[in-house]
Amino acid sequence: MPSLIRMLAFFTLIAMVFFVLFWICIKQPIAAANAAFVFFVFFNTYGIAYAYLLKLDFFQVEHYTLLPFFILLAIYASWLVAKIPATHSILIWKGLTFIVGMLVIFNIAKIASVEIKKLLKPITYTSVKVDPNSAAKGYPDIYYIILDEFSGFEPMRKYWHNQKVDGFVKFLKSKGFFIAEQSHGSSIWSIHQMITRLNYQEYPSPGPKDRAININFEPLYNNKVMRYLKSRGYATAVFNEMPWKFKAMPPIIADYSINYKRGTMIDFGVLFDEFGVLLADNSMLRAFSKFYIAKDPEYIKHKNMIFNMVNKIAAVNEVASPKFVYVHLLLPHDPFMFDQKGNMIDQIFYDNWNYYLGQYNFTLDIAKKMIENILATSDPKRHPVIILQSDHGCRNILNKQNPKSAILDNFPPEYRTHILFTLYMPGYDASGLAQDINPINTFPIVFNYLFAANIPLK
Repeated sequence: MPSLIRMLAFFTLIAMVFFVLFWICIKQPIAAANAAFVFFVFFNTYGIAYAYLLKLDFFQVEHYTLLPFFILLAIYASWLVAKIPATHSILIWKGLTFIVGMLVIFNIAKIASVEIKKLLKPITYTSVKVDPNSAAKGYPDIYYIILDEFSGFEPMRKYWHNQKVDGFVKFLKSKGFFIAEQSHGSSIWSIHQMITRLNYQEYPSPGPKDRAININFEPLYNNKVMRYLKSRGYATAVFNEMPWKFKAMPPIIADYSINYKRGTMIDFGVLFDEFGVLLADNSMLRAFSKFYIAKDPEYIKHKNMIFNMVNKIAAVNEVASPKFVYVHLLLPHDPFMFDQKGNMIDQIFYDNWNYYLGQYNFTLDIAKKMIENILATSDPKRHPVIILQSDHGCRNILNKQNPKSAILDNFPPEYRTHILFTLYMPGYDASGLAQDINPINTFPIVFNYLFAANIPLK
């Protein structure tokens, strides 16, 4: 609400300035109001037109040529409206006021319905009873690491011809990891994949619209895996970056957690926060964006969390063993910030999928370091269990909000669900596991081995 009120006040001020200027020139308040309205429409659609022309790429688009043309067009259209006779001007003014009023009421109603649903359905967590007779003495620590959008090895070899994955596979096998080379997720949506695996049951795969407006977070923050481990006497730790992309996501219940907290909207300057930038970029203010968009601190926070996790994952001193550590890093997920050496690239390429490979190779190094640190600091008498997976493969989705976004050419659609699936569980005979194992069976396999849980595989 503070963000909305701030921008509402700012744009109201701009509208009033337009009205006063037209009133001074026209001398008739109704005609001035209509003219200001038309100009304001042009003002608030310039950024949209600029992005569209930039995407078409028919000719070179620059603010210093397009903005003056747009302003002249807006002034001419406003002048035509101002010339309408007074009786018709009043009808037009009433009509426009009615239309805008209905649009405002419609949007308020939609927002209010969502907020009411939130109030009527508060977040609840299922209490877990710990059986004192099944104390977890001797149980190993379990690390579940999700690398978001990490492609399986086959697409890397066949599409990208990336030989670095062979070195990573060799490293994993030298440590004793089982690798399922042909594993696929059941969808390309992160929340759907995580609730499926953390509850080892199928959920309906959402469509593009459903995933945006009807996300059910409850099976994630209140998942079966962590409840079961809690009943076995495990402590839990969560390092979750997903709230960066899913702003309404409640924190996953755990004894210790570092969730990606956005807090209030991120300020980019004196006036504009993240919501303000969204509005300003659609308007004529886009031509002056360098004055209201500063270096995005969210990217810096993302970078810091990645590098901190390399060491932190193996030294969660706040949680006593045996512990379950859940890590979800948005890597190599966009924004594609890093080259293969971990250096940050130009922000203009953050939505360009041609830079996915560099960030992927950087992710290989991050994963290797995390595994090495876990193994180096673990109790030699009680080897940990390490599950290293991706939620989905390379989705190769164009960001329509960014005219500089680009996707990969001729990318096979079946590679979008091709995932990373590796398992380190000393003493377990993995020879019976299929190369195309369904990731829904991840925790049934682990629990059946560690606790004789007898959970049927699917």
